Amino acid sequence: MGSPEETKKSIREEKARLRGALSETSIREKSREITRKLGSLAEFKACRDILFFLSLPSEVQTDEMIQLALGLGKNIYVPIVDRKRRRLEISAIPGLDIEFEKKQFGILEPGGSHLNIVSPEIIDFVVVPGLAFDLKGGRIGYGAGYYDKLLKEVSGHVVSVGVAYDFQVMDSIPQTEFDVPVNKILTEKNSIIC
Repeated sequence: MGSPEETKKSIREEKARLRGALSETSIREKSREITRKLGSLAEFKACRDILFFLSLPSEVQTDEMIQLALGLGKNIYVPIVDRKRRRLEISAIPGLDIEFEKKQFGILEPGGSHLNIVSPEIIDFVVVPGLAFDLKGGRIGYGAGYYDKLLKEVSGHVVSVGVAYDFQVMDSIPQTEFDVPVNKILTEKNSIIC
């Protein structure tokens, strides 16, 4: 058994490989079911200001989630990677029909004139990406710790929901004092309260 970091690295590689093997059709179908589950959450219905991530091709797709939230009159925000300060900033967006730029790691961010940085304190719901989750809400991301820092910053008043494919949820994953668990996990098969 290796160190927690070695174990996390191994889990990261395995889950990324499995995720990368999914067909576009399978990704769309699973994402649609996760969107349906998200829409039925009481916390989602009650919230007003939601932080979504803009999906990479193999991740659970958030575009339909964002459209659902917009249709319900919610305010939408996306993360902006601040590499210098190694943290996430948050930008409001009016919708998905604006100009986006591909940034570090291939992540989309609002283009120049659409950048509208706001305080994380206004967020009351976060949809969280991850490569793996466990039944207690533990999460393995991509290793930079950006979401952990953000969740620490807003943890007192925010509902955090990890979205993942069912194979990304494990019984237990190694966690450190820097890792921040999510409150719930939604997969195409399960809704898990952590």
